[in-house]
Amino acid sequence: MNIAVLASGNGTNFQAIIESIKKGEIENGIIKVLISNNKKAYALERAKKEGIEAIYINRKEYKSREEYDKKIVELLKERDIDLIILAGYMMWISKYFVDSFENKILNIHPSLLPAFKGLDAIKQAYDYGVKITGVSVHYVDETEDGGKIIEQEELRIKKGYTLEELEKEIHKIEHKLYPKVINLFCNEKQKS
Repeated sequence: MNIAVLASGNGTNFQAIIESIKKGEIENGIIKVLISNNKKAYALERAKKEGIEAIYINRKEYKSREEYDKKIVELLKERDIDLIILAGYMMWISKYFVDSFENKILNIHPSLLPAFKGLDAIKQAYDYGVKITGVSVHYVDETEDGGKIIEQEELRIKKGYTLEELEKEIHKIEHKLYPKVINLFCNEKQKS
């Protein structure tokens, strides 16, 4: 399966996916392209180092979000993409984009959705004082962190955890859970 990754930042989940493909933990999947809306995203550098096509698209060059998304969809279709992975992509996706790749766009979120949607979810959970948080992988729809949940893994917050310790533990879960779900998706789609 041809995979595209959309990222806006550092790209640690993107790197975890690359490593999982190398180790054979993701079968039947190859990353064809990384697209970013942030010219300075380190994810672009990660892609280049791995020999993966890296594309920056400036949102300001497009009149609307939908026009911007139409450009991305065009690029994805040109590359015959089967699965789109959001890995720290800090933009909402338009209905047009979702409809163009229905049930083929996955996102990872650092909370047990539907709790703590949006930015700074780990901090939201920490500040709220929850005893259990976790990570969710879900299909993307046009709502914020909406879409059907595919898989979740919980984490019990130990007494005395700092926010930094919690973030580190959440990232460990993300880097295992996302590749696992991607592998399941790739294998299921291979059968159909």
